[in-house]
Amino acid sequence: MSLGNPAPLGLLAFGMTTAMLMFVETGWAEPAFAEMVSGYAVFMGGLLQIIVAIFELQKGSSFSFAVFGSYGAFWLGWALVFIQGKSDTSGYVGSGDYDTGHTLWFIQWGVLTLCFWVITWRKNICLIVIFALLAVTFFLLAAATATEIEEIKKAAGYFGFFTAAGAWYTGVAELVNEEYGSHVLPGLRPMISPERLEITKDNITSKRTSYDSKSNTLFLQFRGLQVKTLSEIEAIREGVEETILQSNAPDKKVHVVVDYEDVLIHDDVSTEYWNMVADLQQKYYLSARRFHVTSFGTPSHPNSYYTPNMMSAMAPIANPPNVAHSAVTKLEEPRASTT
Repeated sequence: MSLGNPAPLGLLAFGMTTAMLMFVETGWAEPAFAEMVSGYAVFMGGLLQIIVAIFELQKGSSFSFAVFGSYGAFWLGWALVFIQGKSDTSGYVGSGDYDTGHTLWFIQWGVLTLCFWVITWRKNICLIVIFALLAVTFFLLAAATATEIEEIKKAAGYFGFFTAAGAWYTGVAELVNEEYGSHVLPGLRPMISPERLEITKDNITSKRTSYDSKSNTLFLQFRGLQVKTLSEIEAIREGVEETILQSNAPDKKVHVVVDYEDVLIHDDVSTEYWNMVADLQQKYYLSARRFHVTSFGTPSHPNSYYTPNMMSAMAPIANPPNVAHSAVTKLEEPRASTT
């Protein structure tokens, strides 16, 4: 089953809810309008973004999952506290006298947003602008809470509204660009495009392989490779083999970590490629696993770690996750996406 792109829904949900609250912060709407905002914060800002986060995780996008999951939880938490504080029957009694904690809470979200902003420099202009504006909004809200200066609160409201407008634009731009199949609306072109590297023995040896003597590990950076011919398969074999033989690995046996993200292997040479992999595994590999990033050290896929016997049995018939197979040889332009 092919999934669509959930990110536009998350961006629109975030933008709509944020804009509504900023109407209050700027003074454009009555303070009581926050009661209406709280309802939308539960369903649109909260639950919708959580649902989008789950689908982004299913797509394999850790960044989008973290972003939509974090801000979805933010809106759910904000709405819960607001609604309980307003309800006479909830049994919740809050003094509301925690300006220092409230200030620190805004600072905390500002810092998290700055961390996300750093990552957006590998994404696109739209996301860079959105997260920069959002970080400023949080820090201004912190300053307004600490100083009780109304002008700072209004300034935060304006920055928050511009943040919401940026999220609106990005969500709509994704839908328009996807519908037309090109970058009709600007701002979504990737800041870093995949390198279209000619597959030769020298390129594989110098740019796609590296050996760490301390851990006796060979790293294969195959991300984005498009393997279409038998000569390219032979170049990969020779490049990997040369790197191993030139290393100081004991008995010329190494542990291998391979990045197969966005790799495309042409159907016509798929069998030959995996036979080549199986041969290298039998000759040189002590173990092999797919590259993944996780703080807990847990493989991101149940088949991401193999012993040589396991690999030789399954390599000719089983393809690592995220390895695409296609008879299309045209190099396509990267998809217009914020994620």
